[in-house]
Amino acid sequence: MKIIDFQNEKTQKNYVSVISTSISKNLNQDNFGCIIKNTPVDSFDLFKSICDEVGSPITEQYFDSGTSDSHMHDVIAHLCLTSETKRTVLCKVDHILARLTEIEIDVLSSPIFEFSSGRAAVLTQHEGHYRLRYNGESINTTTLLYLAKDILKKLEDIIVEAGEQYILNQGDCLVINNHRVVYSKTNFSNAGGRLFKSVRLYQK
Repeated sequence: MKIIDFQNEKTQKNYVSVISTSISKNLNQDNFGCIIKNTPVDSFDLFKSICDEVGSPITEQYFDSGTSDSHMHDVIAHLCLTSETKRTVLCKVDHILARLTEIEIDVLSSPIFEFSSGRAAVLTQHEGHYRLRYNGESINTTTLLYLAKDILKKLEDIIVEAGEQYILNQGDCLVINNHRVVYSKTNFSNAGGRLFKSVRLYQK
């Protein structure tokens, strides 16, 4: 995850354009996302510029991340409106795959998992890369075999153990490739006064 920190930078007129373009390119590279801290310009103006540059449509809303079929969107962007008291956990899909066996990957790649929109696989392949669709609270596990339940539990443990932890402060922006990065829903919840302006995007 790339971190851009402008704490010691001087304000320049073209910051908004430069940062927005850089993040758009970064989403297609190995970092799969970016955190922008201590922005030298108005954070909401920067956030909107990033969303305009990255994709469309822009649907601004306050929401508890990961509670719906957000896997369908290519990019998720957050503007932190209040400082966090807990750490945000982000985990790349490739780091998860490295800790799974071939059998576990095969099970997760089977369309046996019941989401709110119907049965689907947790892992899918697209252009030679795995994508992961996972929200522990949205999968109905009552009809799953014990093997599949155990694998889902292992998946959840891996996300916590292998994930990188970050603190988001007021005005920080987080932009991630929604297919290639998994984030902890608990740490994104609005409980305790933490609130995000959040946008789901289809990448241009």
